[in-house]
Amino acid sequence: MSQWKWCVTDDNDKVIKGWYEDNSKWYHLDETTGVMNAGWFQDKDNRWYYLDEKNGDMKTGWIQLKGIWYYFEPNSNGYMGECYSNCTSTINGKEYTFDVNGHMLEGSLVSDTLIDFIKSWEGFSATPYYDEVGVLTLGYGMTGEEIQDISSVTEEQATEMLKSWINNKYAPIIKSDLESKGIVLNQNEFDALVSFAYNCGIDGLINQSTLYKNVVAGVRDSATITSNFQAWSNGGGMRIEGLYRRRTKEAAMFLNADYTGNV
Repeated sequence: MSQWKWCVTDDNDKVIKGWYEDNSKWYHLDETTGVMNAGWFQDKDNRWYYLDEKNGDMKTGWIQLKGIWYYFEPNSNGYMGECYSNCTSTINGKEYTFDVNGHMLEGSLVSDTLIDFIKSWEGFSATPYYDEVGVLTLGYGMTGEEIQDISSVTEEQATEMLKSWINNKYAPIIKSDLESKGIVLNQNEFDALVSFAYNCGIDGLINQSTLYKNVVAGVRDSATITSNFQAWSNGGGMRIEGLYRRRTKEAAMFLNADYTGNV
């Protein structure tokens, strides 16, 4: 057992309190009751960890909890599982800052140029309306819980809503998945995938698209990547010219850092 993990064992060498490892996962038994801990846990050295709410196993890497991103040491360096806090660290080639509570400080994960690109395709509506497939929409293509109980917005308000939604609900999930696979993209490449996901959905990008599989595999061939983007241009079994143009422009962004929007 690693010496950095404190524990108490019984006469049969069974762990009854503290840390123990099972099938390459770490767990913690309460030092007073011996009951398995779950959720946030602070050890005797004042280090914070997060243990799965159901299974109790210690989490590592990027975790999003109630909309806030945390990073837990993934390496067996004596501090595995410790929550990063009150520091700035380089993770997979990118620099991140965490406050004293371990919250990743939200900078913009995407460029302002991407926000302008998305706005050019979505168009603006100051009041809610139902789009062509019956989805309630407001601002720059905003749908769902983010527009509940909002009767009208200005263009400035809609822009800030779009930035917030992109940076907190789309970009972090894609970033986390890429980093879990050891993939580091240029800003324009990342922006293009976020634009695709905003229009086609996170699941569509990560779990369903050949585009994402090829990007992760390192494919950068212009014809292949462009074709992968354009494959998501259909509606009702037919190609929609507006979507085809948008996918083609997203491919240009990915390949050539060309952010030309819907002009």
